[in-house]
Amino acid sequence: MECAVCGVRSAVGYCVECQKMLCEECGTVCEMCNKTVCPEHVKETRSGRRLCVSCYEARKERRRQHKEGGDRKAEDAALAEGMLDEELEEEELLTASAQRGLEPWQWSLIVAAAGLAIIFLLLIVPSLRRIPLGGSAYIPTPFVLLLVPAFAGIWAVIGLTNEAFYENRPKCLIGIALALVTVVLAFVAVATDPAKKAELEALQMQEERDSMTQEGLTDWRKNALDRYER
Repeated sequence: MECAVCGVRSAVGYCVECQKMLCEECGTVCEMCNKTVCPEHVKETRSGRRLCVSCYEARKERRRQHKEGGDRKAEDAALAEGMLDEELEEEELLTASAQRGLEPWQWSLIVAAAGLAIIFLLLIVPSLRRIPLGGSAYIPTPFVLLLVPAFAGIWAVIGLTNEAFYENRPKCLIGIALALVTVVLAFVAVATDPAKKAELEALQMQEERDSMTQEGLTDWRKNALDRYER
């Protein structure tokens, strides 16, 4: 018998609420009673738990009783089951198909990837590696862009320390890794700045001229003039 939701795969169970036949992909197991429900009847809490309608309503009732302070036994039962969240405000009814916001690991990955792309651009276009401040003063652009991997790291730390995102903690390491690569490439971009190399060569030549005698300086000028005339 085919699944009533996708109509492609073979059914292996049914929804306890509407009795629709479900395959392994379309059915969702309630995290409290382990019964299978279809996408239309699965309920999702803010903490990410997926429950059937009956368990969701029972959980909601326990929370109400706890909030009113009128049933100590209900509170103890909820705590024992691990179903009582820190927040005591009313739960929003969410379905499994509802759109969810980006999680911290996703923000970390997006920000870190953006920073890495900008650093690669600076490596390709050396003229962008400096922010002029007037005269010969400047700020290395890569150092300013270090704020980007810093923000990526902050998002990753939020994902690692917040219990609501426990399942996706390992993914936060991806953002941290990209941020570290960005930091390393930022220092590489500063160290390999062609303009900085030219400045060092000019400074070295100036020091050599300053150390020359009058006769040596005259010869140097003559040689430079001869190269120019050629």
